[in-house]
Amino acid sequence: MIRNPALRNVPLGVQQKYIIVTCNYVARERGVTKLMSVTDAKEKCPDLVLVKGEDLTHYREMSYKLTELLISFCPLVERLGFDENFMDISEIVERRLQQSETCSFKGHVYNNAFSEDKARIYPWLAMGSQVAAELRETIHSKLGLTGCAGIATNKLLAKLVSGTFKPNQQTTLLSEDVSNLMGSLDSLRKIPGIGHQTATRLQALGMTSLNDLELFPLDILAGEFGEPSARRLKSLAIGIDDSNVNPTGAPQSLSDEDSFKKMSSTKDVAEKIEELLSSLVERMHKDGRQPHTFRLTIRRYSITNKWFSRESRQCAIPSHIGQKIVVGSCDDSVVQLKPLAKKLFHKMVDTSKAFHLTLINVCFSNLRDRPGKPSLMSFFASRPSPRKTKPCTSQGQSVSDSGGGSCLMDESNPHVSMEQQISKDGVTKRPDDLQPVRRDLARMENFFSVDCGPIGHTPLSNQQESSDLEKSHLPPNVDPEVFKCLPGEIQKELLSFDLPNPAIYTSTSSQHELYSSSVNSTRPSVSGNLKTENCLLPGSSHGTYPGNVDPTVFVELPPEVQKELMSEWRKDKPILKAPSSKKPTKNLPGKDKKAKGKGCQSNSLLNYFKPH
Repeated sequence: MIRNPALRNVPLGVQQKYIIVTCNYVARERGVTKLMSVTDAKEKCPDLVLVKGEDLTHYREMSYKLTELLISFCPLVERLGFDENFMDISEIVERRLQQSETCSFKGHVYNNAFSEDKARIYPWLAMGSQVAAELRETIHSKLGLTGCAGIATNKLLAKLVSGTFKPNQQTTLLSEDVSNLMGSLDSLRKIPGIGHQTATRLQALGMTSLNDLELFPLDILAGEFGEPSARRLKSLAIGIDDSNVNPTGAPQSLSDEDSFKKMSSTKDVAEKIEELLSSLVERMHKDGRQPHTFRLTIRRYSITNKWFSRESRQCAIPSHIGQKIVVGSCDDSVVQLKPLAKKLFHKMVDTSKAFHLTLINVCFSNLRDRPGKPSLMSFFASRPSPRKTKPCTSQGQSVSDSGGGSCLMDESNPHVSMEQQISKDGVTKRPDDLQPVRRDLARMENFFSVDCGPIGHTPLSNQQESSDLEKSHLPPNVDPEVFKCLPGEIQKELLSFDLPNPAIYTSTSSQHELYSSSVNSTRPSVSGNLKTENCLLPGSSHGTYPGNVDPTVFVELPPEVQKELMSEWRKDKPILKAPSSKKPTKNLPGKDKKAKGKGCQSNSLLNYFKPH
């Protein structure tokens, strides 16, 4: 009617297959009802106008617009189907009562005439009726929708009283009239929460009315349903509902279904599943979250249990298919989902025998944001100039981008943000928790490495950066941009650590340059091959030492150990010679074999002094 105003004043029905799923009030006055067959509806109202309603896109979009509008008034909104919402407006009412001394009821009061005395006795409900009237007026002015409202002290009573006066009206239920409302219900099914199966089990115990349920022994009812459920059923029978309004948020599952009179061939089933999947994948693509579970539901034909004989099977969606559903093409996703649906279908239906289906439903559940966890390396790797992006929150708090795992920092205080960002599994680390991280950083300075070519050549683009680097005594394989972003205490700790000085590895001869080589290792490391056998020890009078000795380790040794090692080197024993490229000779005599093993020193203390 909103899309085509010409239909406002004519009898209108929304048709799905051969059923009238809903109709306007003009049609209802002519005898048309929900779930009436099209044939019967046409007999009741020959001039009934029918509109196809299989495509729920427009209904769904309008439904969420309505919920979003309600949330703009109050965050405590719980969706209940396409066209109903619960709202907890207690805070709004309390705030307005503090600002206003008097108020009166808006709309109808169940079983009561208007009176000022009632408003003084029930000021909360009176103010609630005014809030409801404002909401309904806003919905009509912004969305063009009319609607009813029920105002009461809990969700159950609000829903029950909302339909007392229709269309487009509201009703408030006072506490003194709860028993009258509950007594007017003529069926157990009128109570939200008592569905078809529960009502059938209650009737099997001899209960046909709410009064029967209220008087039924609790112990016998608990034996059938369990004590918690039994107590809740008896509470609902007298209008007590202590459940909270739970903000719904984004839907936890998305589904699509179709019903029909008969489907009994696997070819028709496959075509229908493909049709439903195409529609559902398109919705999932717009949603943006990745589904992890796929469920297929069917309904078999049954004379006695026509509407409720549903069966379901579900399975996990492989990660690559789930990602394709969100970012890939619709057709490719459907092609990969069809085998999953086929497998689930054959688990429920024996296709070697005749079958008769009246409904198929496909559903994606377990919806999550797409993964994008940052690794520790992503914080230290050399990057281009950072974007000038402001954080989403104030006071220097870091903000994580859920899509790609990048982090934004408050430019006014990068140290605080960096400490907060060095975390595992998304848990922010406190400064006290960073001690192990600092120790690891001091030992693994290669995490800051950049592709700088030969060690000893500074990979900087301008003289200023080179000067700053020299002042800070940073090794050439450290990215200065990353280093500047570290907290001050970590910078000091790294600078105080004895990092290798490139000058140690340089000589007047070009053959003395040490080059970094690639290492097939999960942990970054730097290794080198010395072109000469002996090097001069800087700042030492000991003279030369073998090329396979790390000078930075040597100078840390006790003087007596240094002296002893130098004495051994002067004797030029084979144990200290650079490793030979020649293969060992076979069939050595016993003594020579022993000497050879001693010369290799596979587990010698001297290995700890070699450059790593």
